Amino acid sequence: YVPFLSHAPPPHDSWIVIETTPSEYKLLVRLPGFSREGIMLATKRRRILHVVADSWENGGGHFEHRISFGYDADLAQVRAEFDGVMLRVVVSRR
Repeated sequence: YVPFLSHAPPPHDSWIVIETTPSEYKLLVRLPGFSREGIMLATKRRRILHVVADSWENGGGHFEHRISFGYDADLAQVRAEFDGVMLRVVVSRR
């Protein structure tokens, strides 16, 4: 029996940093070994951003983090880009 999703921990050099400016929240997430197709962003209850990344290559890996924002976050306007290592997410503030 092989599980569908990997239960391997994320790479040891994965991390997340959140910066706050007057106009937006910026998230920098280091995801080495993950591909764009394996990354998912979801919003919940208009205040929570769920970041999930899965990799099935080279032993696999799983990264998951939930970020709760204040009511000033506009989670309907989330922008993200991934360059192969760094995921950059911008959430506008109202």
